[in-house]
Amino acid sequence: MPLPTTRWMRSRNVTRVALALAVLAAFNASGRADQTKRKTWATEVFRKVQPSVVSISSEKKAASTSRWPFSPEENQRPRVSGMGTGVIIDQRGYILTNQHVVDKVTGVEVHLFDNTVLPARVIQQDPKADVAIIKVEAGKPLTPIAIGTSADLMIGEDVMTIGNAFGYEGTTGTGIIGALSRDVALADDQTYRNLIQTNAPINPGNSGGPLINVDGELIGINVATRSGAQGIGFAMPIDDVKRVAAELLSTRRLGGTWHGLSGVETVLPGTDRRCLVVTEVASGSPAESAGALPGDRLERLANLTISNALDVERALLDTKAGQRQELVVRRGTEEVKLPLELQPLPRAVPDASDQVFRLVGLRATPVRSEYVTPVSDKLKGGLYVHSVSANSPAARAQVQKGDILVGMSVGDSNFETVLPDNVLYILKQAEKKQDPSIRFYFIRRNILHLGELPVATAGTVANSTTR
Repeated sequence: MPLPTTRWMRSRNVTRVALALAVLAAFNASGRADQTKRKTWATEVFRKVQPSVVSISSEKKAASTSRWPFSPEENQRPRVSGMGTGVIIDQRGYILTNQHVVDKVTGVEVHLFDNTVLPARVIQQDPKADVAIIKVEAGKPLTPIAIGTSADLMIGEDVMTIGNAFGYEGTTGTGIIGALSRDVALADDQTYRNLIQTNAPINPGNSGGPLINVDGELIGINVATRSGAQGIGFAMPIDDVKRVAAELLSTRRLGGTWHGLSGVETVLPGTDRRCLVVTEVASGSPAESAGALPGDRLERLANLTISNALDVERALLDTKAGQRQELVVRRGTEEVKLPLELQPLPRAVPDASDQVFRLVGLRATPVRSEYVTPVSDKLKGGLYVHSVSANSPAARAQVQKGDILVGMSVGDSNFETVLPDNVLYILKQAEKKQDPSIRFYFIRRNILHLGELPVATAGTVANSTTR
């Protein structure tokens, strides 16, 4: 027999049902809100780009009062901390940033989005363009950023910045493009041309970081903010940066090799896909030997899809002279595969590099002052060691690839080494003094070191000839 239902019981049941319905409605509303949030362009772009953005921390030595760049005091100067941002442009650990972020620094560390901290070294830099390439050894493939174009930017277009603002890693902000083609003078010796103006947040520490469009593509490198203003920051257009970065990563600069291809970046008709069309094939170049022709559209090189000149140089990173890579081009309606084999740069004039290699056992090329001034601002340059011959005097002195030879001493005489000819001259001085060893100064990991080179080459320098 069912129990009688009182008004109070019925009222309580109705209340429970109403409460359940309210909770369910709130849950559904929350779910819809979460879905809406996940679909906003800013959250989607941040999720896409975050793994490709790094924070950069560095140290710079205070000014020195020492007149001699190889004095022990050079390694004991106080250090000042610095910060900046970078973007990964190749999975092997190549990172693009501003040159002023790494200018004259003594140590660079990169913080990845997963909190991994790695030491970095400066590979190439262009002070005039304020562009630098640094590299980390992550032990795993990194996520390169998608590189877009600045050719079709519009005033009012939505953009995002991500960076190490004031040392707060991963700081993200959105805004719009406020103006294009701005020329800005930040100092007497530094004027930027053709900048993008934006009100997306750019603060100290954002330098070298990305300006990103709604598709998650890199369209600019953040470089400066207007002091005292609100919402006025500037970024370098990515099309300008790509040209500089391609030169900095070129096989010519990094490996002393060449391919002979020149091209122009364009958009395929009827699509938004960008591609590189060959405009010139240098006479006598590896590209000419491979069969490349002006008008060819580059599709792939060494299994990397080619969209711009920077991609060509990325594809050939670590490729040695004589090593063959497959170049795939579109010629009319036909896809053609070409065997591109890099070759050493033709030498316009003889130099002393081969002679130094025969006598000392190291292969080195000159580098400019900005590569060595982080150790001492009195240094004028050095010789970057590309390779060391086994069982050579350089190998016995424990010289390593990546060292920068900056000076040598014979007896009481000290010399800087900015050209291979300087090394030959010093070897001759050692012969004259019949000194069996030469002290040498080199930079490794931004620290100045002293070594001893056992050179038993009496008579060999004078009798050797340069090609």
